[in-house]
Amino acid sequence: MKNLEQIRAQSAIKFADEVASGQSSARGAEGGEAIKKIPPMIMGNGILATLAFSLEPRREGFASIFSALAKHLASNEIGITPGVSDASSLIRHLTEADSATLKLATAEALEWLGYARRFVKPPAKKS
Repeated sequence: MKNLEQIRAQSAIKFADEVASGQSSARGAEGGEAIKKIPPMIMGNGILATLAFSLEPRREGFASIFSALAKHLASNEIGITPGVSDASSLIRHLTEADSATLKLATAEALEWLGYARRFVKPPAKKS
């Protein structure tokens, strides 16, 4: 049986691999590192406001990160948001859930992001 740290790390590594292969994005509209901006946004504004921000047009990197997070939160091992598969369904689920679920999802999101932001490689610097 795996512990939560192993589950989080494995999920974050999978996302980092998707970013590295081009299947997913963790970049902001101007090529910045969206993955590093999300945790302070969640702490300052809450997960729902940050999710809403990620769903705005031109925020594909943010939405991609939240979609990966949604899959993690819905995984059998975590099970906080069963049946959720992307950022849009995550915000719907969390707005309908009770406050305990929202609190659990927020705490788990911050833990997962702690790993993901370390595994996702920064964009190559332009010379």
